[in-house]
Amino acid sequence: MAQKILQPGEIGQHEPFPAVVLPTDPQQFANRARRFEHLARSHAMAPLLAAMAHIAHAQHAALGAQAPAAIADEPLARSREHGMPALSYQDERDPAWLTDLDHILASLLACPEPVLQDAARRLQAIAADGREAIADAVFGGGIAGNDPEAHAILSPLVGAALQVWWTRQAGSMKLDDIGMVGSSTVCPCCGSRPVASVIEIGPQQQSLRYLHCSLCSTQWHMVRVTCSACESTKQVAYYSLNGADAEQPSQKIAFARAESCDDCHSYLKIFQREKEPMMDVTADDLATLMLDMLVDEAGYLRSGPNLLFSPGVPDEPDNG
Repeated sequence: MAQKILQPGEIGQHEPFPAVVLPTDPQQFANRARRFEHLARSHAMAPLLAAMAHIAHAQHAALGAQAPAAIADEPLARSREHGMPALSYQDERDPAWLTDLDHILASLLACPEPVLQDAARRLQAIAADGREAIADAVFGGGIAGNDPEAHAILSPLVGAALQVWWTRQAGSMKLDDIGMVGSSTVCPCCGSRPVASVIEIGPQQQSLRYLHCSLCSTQWHMVRVTCSACESTKQVAYYSLNGADAEQPSQKIAFARAESCDDCHSYLKIFQREKEPMMDVTADDLATLMLDMLVDEAGYLRSGPNLLFSPGVPDEPDNG
């Protein structure tokens, strides 16, 4: 059955739907691991995706290894009354995330991937302040220390631990604790940017677009044909691996496309779950890195991170 696409201005005409979906599924990281394993079976980047499956399995084990910490009343009140993210990644970090990192490292030491074993041993040898510095770089998009290659290997493990801690915390919240944020471009729970957006399926979400948080796994609604970075609706276009497509989204679109904006010169991927019901946003984002390369060559900058991947820092131009 054809579904009407919800456009800006039509939000009040749609049946009631969840504005925010909290990450309450205890199997979400296990499902991600299975998706990575499936994608690795016939993919040019099979070794990378298979390694990511081990990391996701380690995340699943870490998620259930400790209970969520109590969230203080003050940030919850700020969230309800002023729309400020109660779990803002910019606040002082709870050192309990380091326990999640230790659980992940212990799992990876037992996995059959030598690269991951080596990375786990290297991180185990780094003191807490060094691990916090890597976390700062993960959030800031920079490099910890003066070794970009080492950072590229270690930062996805730190990012994985940060995801586990924030996902557990977000999953412990109640929808009533989440106020209306001033911008739909950041996560209402933690203030992070989305890793991608998804046109969803299901009785309450059919054909609606949800942004997926790169950090805490929360999903929140945003109307379609709207830039997820600046909320412009005027200069939005779509790229696929077949090239550019300025048409409105339809049932015939590719599973993965990049939604670009000429107002802010950014892009973010948008997936169609109807075409891949078992997709996982983080896994499928990594499996479509060729699309990132295409849109990067067209002159757009990605607006949201994938914390399991460190793209590195561009070389400084040679002015000599």
